[in-house]
Amino acid sequence: MSRRLTKVITKAALFALLLSSCASVPDRVNPQWTKEMFFKNAQEAMDEYRYDTALYYYEVFLVRFHEDQTRTITAEYERAFINYKMENYKEAAAQYNEILRKYNESPYAMLYPPRFEQLCEIGLKNIEKKDFIGNSLLWRVKEKQWAEQNDESLNDIGDTES
Repeated sequence: MSRRLTKVITKAALFALLLSSCASVPDRVNPQWTKEMFFKNAQEAMDEYRYDTALYYYEVFLVRFHEDQTRTITAEYERAFINYKMENYKEAAAQYNEILRKYNESPYAMLYPPRFEQLCEIGLKNIEKKDFIGNSLLWRVKEKQWAEQNDESLNDIGDTES
């Protein structure tokens, strides 16, 4: 392939990526969408780093299908995880805590997949760790301090015993 053709293809690919990343959140969702279509489209948006769009799909799902307890807790977890990925840690922590409250207090808790309870606990621990470490230049020292205080292991190659 010639150098010029390679440049043209590269520029076209970058332009297509730019257009897709700038895609706006839809105004509305087709009323005919099934539950599966919400999750499929939200996952595709997540895979393409269009977090606002994925968040929108889960929000609409929660309004339309609030009676489906199993899928609702899944959508709520996904919404919290998206906020975590977008570094909206305060919002993510509040959502994780609300999900954990439901696992402890809701009469529907037996319908909830157990993995989301565990994932919320992990998410909260990661947020706590990020808050503790912050943007310090000595982040690794702070990370080790946090690990020691929380009986965690960093599993560094240099820290393992032979």
